[in-house]
Amino acid sequence: MVTKVIVGSRKSKLAMAQTKIVIATLKKKFPNIEFEIKNVVTEGDRNQHASLAKIGGKGVFVKEIEDELKDGTIDFAVHSLKDVMPTLPDELILGAFPKRVSPYDCLVSHSKFASLDDLPYGARIGTNSLRRQGQLLCVRPDLIIVPIRGNIDTRLKKIDTENLAGVILAEAGLARLNVDLSSYHVLSLRKYIVPAVGQGCLAIECRKNDPKIRQLLNQINDQKSAYCVKVEREFMRELGGSCNFPIGGHAYSQGEQILFDGLIASPNGEHVIKESGVPANKLGVGKMVADQLLAKDKFGIIEGE
Repeated sequence: MVTKVIVGSRKSKLAMAQTKIVIATLKKKFPNIEFEIKNVVTEGDRNQHASLAKIGGKGVFVKEIEDELKDGTIDFAVHSLKDVMPTLPDELILGAFPKRVSPYDCLVSHSKFASLDDLPYGARIGTNSLRRQGQLLCVRPDLIIVPIRGNIDTRLKKIDTENLAGVILAEAGLARLNVDLSSYHVLSLRKYIVPAVGQGCLAIECRKNDPKIRQLLNQINDQKSAYCVKVEREFMRELGGSCNFPIGGHAYSQGEQILFDGLIASPNGEHVIKESGVPANKLGVGKMVADQLLAKDKFGIIEGE
């Protein structure tokens, strides 16, 4: 029986909060196991100024952690799934997906906007995501997108320091950090923006050849969440996507049915290609939808990146 487990985590407030959520869940099932957190600094943490697309995409938040896993200095790591590249190193595996929370984005602002139509003409909106940017500009091409990076507190402060009408944030991160939004207004962007693949879901990465840890993690795996994100990641793999690509993919349950929305968009919002509500109760739908979108992509959205 495992008696002590070393858990790898980035130092950010959100990463630590997510790691502690996972440890607390495991502690309820395995009260006699000691869990220790080892902080790992990633390239994404070191370089807070360059855009993610320029420094290597979302993978910059996990590479150093994966190196520690491969070296055996940590037993598992907790990631935001949307930060995990579509293909893992051969010796690693995603051992569990805890129950997903909201996958959607929201606009946080000082003004009470009931919809995107309420934003002033030429309003400045903060986001560093090409996915969010392309879908926003498709609805409101007059908006000015201001690239911003940093933790949630930093991004919220930039509403004032960068003279922004608002910033786009993931609902999941706000909830997990229990952010005080009493002085802000929040507009859900559920009907405007297809989420990032894996958004709202945590992924626990471990070594393939570590059966004891895999058995441990299996106890907190949520099967429905795991299935939905597998559809999404299949879609992303087929497109060859990282955050360099303006890709949205979301699988969700509706009654007994699993449905899938897939999207690619040009960063300027001129071209948005989308399939919505595709039945996805069988694996293979992610690849099928990706192939359909690529066939419709006459604009070089993916190839042009």
